[in-house]
Amino acid sequence: MGMIDVCDGSVLMKLSCEPYKDRTFPKVHSIKFTIFLPAEDMAISPDSESNISAFVQRIKQMAPSIKKVSITQGRRFAITTLISLLLLTSLAEQLSQNVVGVDYDIDGLPVIVVQQMTGLSSLVYSSFTPTDGGKQIMQLARRNASTLQLLKINLNPITVITSLIQNADGSYAQYPCLHTFKLSCQRGSHVSQWPEFPGAVPFPRLRVLNIGMVNPFGDDIVFRGNAATLESLFFPLNTETVRILREGKVFTPVSHPKLQYVNLGMNLDFEPNIFGTDVEYLRFVLRIGSNAPVRTIVDSLTGEAFLSTIPVFGEHTCIQVLTLEYTHLNLCNVIALVKALPLLSDLHTPFPVLGSWPDGVAKHELSAYVIANYAPTGRRFRCWHLLSDHSDHIESAVCCVLLLALVCPNFDYAAVTPTRRGLFMTHMSEMIAVDEFRPHEFRLRRLLFGGAKNEIRSVEQLRR
Repeated sequence: MGMIDVCDGSVLMKLSCEPYKDRTFPKVHSIKFTIFLPAEDMAISPDSESNISAFVQRIKQMAPSIKKVSITQGRRFAITTLISLLLLTSLAEQLSQNVVGVDYDIDGLPVIVVQQMTGLSSLVYSSFTPTDGGKQIMQLARRNASTLQLLKINLNPITVITSLIQNADGSYAQYPCLHTFKLSCQRGSHVSQWPEFPGAVPFPRLRVLNIGMVNPFGDDIVFRGNAATLESLFFPLNTETVRILREGKVFTPVSHPKLQYVNLGMNLDFEPNIFGTDVEYLRFVLRIGSNAPVRTIVDSLTGEAFLSTIPVFGEHTCIQVLTLEYTHLNLCNVIALVKALPLLSDLHTPFPVLGSWPDGVAKHELSAYVIANYAPTGRRFRCWHLLSDHSDHIESAVCCVLLLALVCPNFDYAAVTPTRRGLFMTHMSEMIAVDEFRPHEFRLRRLLFGGAKNEIRSVEQLRR
């Protein structure tokens, strides 16, 4: 058991450990309070603070290994409940000095209490409404700069982000222990360029950098400054980042030796003419961390346009896991991609379509055709993850999976989302038994027995 989830935690007069009176949870390391408190329940007892203190002591006895406290809210509630929220935040402060997750969507007052905490190793803050909480979170982050290991901030607006690294006196904070930095804002928020850094790198030991916003940097200091440690990288392509990466020569074949995962997405405000062709675009994308074996590309290349990019993939044969979001492929595209990437083991794409084949080849002859012309290929290829989308081409996708299994000798399973799994497996079971596939039935039936592996893994799981 890794986490306790306490609901109705803000009804302070009723805080109680009675359900767990005679139990202890030595392996619990995380506790989460979800606040559900309408305005009419605002009666605060004079004994609330002592009630919290007693509750904290019992929690510490019950779960002595707690390292993370998270406070979220179940729904929007009246400003009058801030007193309760402040006291609950105080509870979090007393419970843990190691890790605090803060997820507020209200005024910044609760942050005032949390702001005094020191020695934090993790700080999470999310707010989608303009408040003063963002400024206070920046101050809290700087106060804990020497110990923070994880920092995740989602703000709107994002204009105060420079204060995360720039102190009031003009000096710069450094985060020597920070290994995970995730920064995002709502789409359309304006972001000013970061200031130039006089030598010191603010995040010298980053392993995970996730920047989900427009034009976050005025220079390449984070990309280049963490070259020796960076393992996972996500950021959107836009005019400014493309300029930085083109001019700065930040990513070379030997520049980021530990980089394993690269996720690059087209920003919705992206200027479409910045790349002349799909080949130019893809070559640019794949050169970023060119030796990273796990990649996600967010784009919508399809059909013949995708086939024109296959030679570019062939220049990066180190790729082992590839996600192509919004890229709708046909079977011919997939076979060509698997052939171009000899180390590819896992492919994530939306549901494919069968596509067209040479004249004279009937649909019932496709199995013999693909075996004669493409098998064997992709000896490392083992799993095709079919991402959930709005496609109704389940039957066509099943046919593509079976045909690819005839081409790739070690293809073991097709992974689908839980909502599609039942229907997908039914179609597969039925199709394996038709005349076209019956001669290969023994070989294909292994696709039906992938167990839990038949459920798609999240990107977060892949990155672990």
